[in-house]
Amino acid sequence: MMDRFPKFPRIFRGEEWKPLEIKSEQLEAIVSRLLSEFNLDFRELKRIENGDMLAIATNKLGEETKSLVRVRSYTIGLDEEDVEDLYEDMLEKEATSAIFITSSHFTKGAKKFAKHVPIRLVDGVELGKLLSEYEKPKAEFAFLSRLTDGEVVRYFRGGEKRKFLGISPARKIEEIDKRYIPLGHFSMKKITGDVETVANLYVDLNSGNVLYMEENRIEENNFIKKILDLPEESRAHLLDLMEHGELDYEHLKGKPLDILEKKGLIGIHERGRGEGILDILTNEITSTVSIATSELTSTTHKAPTPGERAVVKTKQVRTTIEKPTIDTSFDLGHFIESAEVDPSFTPDPINYSSEDVLNILKRVYRGNEVSFLGMIYLPYYRCKYVSDAGVTRFERLFAPKFKPFVPKPGMYRGIYRLIDRFPAIPYLVIGLGYLLLNLDKLEYVIHVFSSAFIFLFMAVVVGILLKVIFKTERRIPRYGGTIAKYGFPSIHTLASIGGIAFIYFVDPMFALLLIPLGLLYMYSRIKIGVHSDVDVIGGAIVGIIIGIFCGIYVLNIYLDPAIETILGALFFIAPLILTVMELRMR
Repeated sequence: MMDRFPKFPRIFRGEEWKPLEIKSEQLEAIVSRLLSEFNLDFRELKRIENGDMLAIATNKLGEETKSLVRVRSYTIGLDEEDVEDLYEDMLEKEATSAIFITSSHFTKGAKKFAKHVPIRLVDGVELGKLLSEYEKPKAEFAFLSRLTDGEVVRYFRGGEKRKFLGISPARKIEEIDKRYIPLGHFSMKKITGDVETVANLYVDLNSGNVLYMEENRIEENNFIKKILDLPEESRAHLLDLMEHGELDYEHLKGKPLDILEKKGLIGIHERGRGEGILDILTNEITSTVSIATSELTSTTHKAPTPGERAVVKTKQVRTTIEKPTIDTSFDLGHFIESAEVDPSFTPDPINYSSEDVLNILKRVYRGNEVSFLGMIYLPYYRCKYVSDAGVTRFERLFAPKFKPFVPKPGMYRGIYRLIDRFPAIPYLVIGLGYLLLNLDKLEYVIHVFSSAFIFLFMAVVVGILLKVIFKTERRIPRYGGTIAKYGFPSIHTLASIGGIAFIYFVDPMFALLLIPLGLLYMYSRIKIGVHSDVDVIGGAIVGIIIGIFCGIYVLNIYLDPAIETILGALFFIAPLILTVMELRMR
């Protein structure tokens, strides 16, 4: 801790400071933006003595912290002693950081001192830029919450008993806040031939994250935030890389590129490594022609042999950020009801400019006509818990009111949840029962399981191929960023109904017993909203075709006993592996 020195009158001090008038909403937005540099989430701003303020925030562990905020107007520059005074006051208030905002400027000594302590300085030039960013129109509409105030209170009261890190804490509710997230609504129009497609996406202007739907949840993608948080030159380099794919290291090297590398946003490699066959052949042909030309045109110098060729490797830079394909899952307005703004909710401060987001989208998604359509609020509830030990934690609750076609949360429970998450379990149990009942015909049973695995393999492969070909979007988004995000056909239905057709050739009565289970699978896919009627009916038809083919041809092909034993074992193992893979994609 820095030693405290006695304060002496500042003889040469000019005009005393004056309060700097900034609208409370703008000041909160600026403080929130600055605290994010300390990895703190802003909560509220409290005025204290001498015109100073305490910013209450939480760290990444959810613990409450305090930051001293000083906002003053001077006609002269602020020197090192002014910043030292702020630092001493920060320690006295037991704050972990401090922010000094002024309409004037800071001397070199002041800036040097601030570099070694947790103090953020904002001079008049930067303040002007920040204020211009937050002079934004308010939203006229907001998405709706499906919960009443009473339901929200009951939910958070349950949180008083919920475990944290496996420990049941003794904590009480101090306050519940109704808040709005400010969302920027952007549209992306693309014309391909005579077809015009329009996609919508919503960006949280408080956090910088892009929001999207996954099943009945709202998820976040931070690819835009990573770009927004960069210094201007580093941001320009990264956008160039995202636009052009790969650039020469020599043209980009410097501090901006070093920042990108330290943040893990780029990869640097040498050209020549991992080249494809065509690249190698092209290089060899070019080199051979060069050698031949040298032999014909030079009589005094020996042409280089292939073994003597100088290999010149150049460093290349490419970005590691993957931009998502903007589809219906990013269109929150397609899934959530909206209405006029409720004045009982408090909007979060805007930390990011819609203009900056718009410019980034235009660069990243070239070929699209990107437009900013305005703002809309997303409601959420924030509860402040205080433990007996005085530890403060915050918990957020999102409960948007979905449109009627989106299944209610209760639909994901019970039998529908079992079929959705573990579709193979009922059939594996039936398979084990069939094995135990027919142990006296073990060789034939192994052959049946071997043929069943081939059917299952064909069903999954054909289903995935059809998804890639048709690329129909699901009613409710799922498996975003993978080929499984497409709807047609329903592989659950394809396998369950097709399995009935296949089993009919093994045992017709057994196949009849499987019909209710197959129909339940079909109905469940529509009920929970992950597939349309067309997806399910199409999946059933394709499944029946594959099942009949396997029943007529595959079932009558007998392979080597060892191979059939392996395939029979895979009938039980492969579905479990697929289930684990599917759950990881969610």
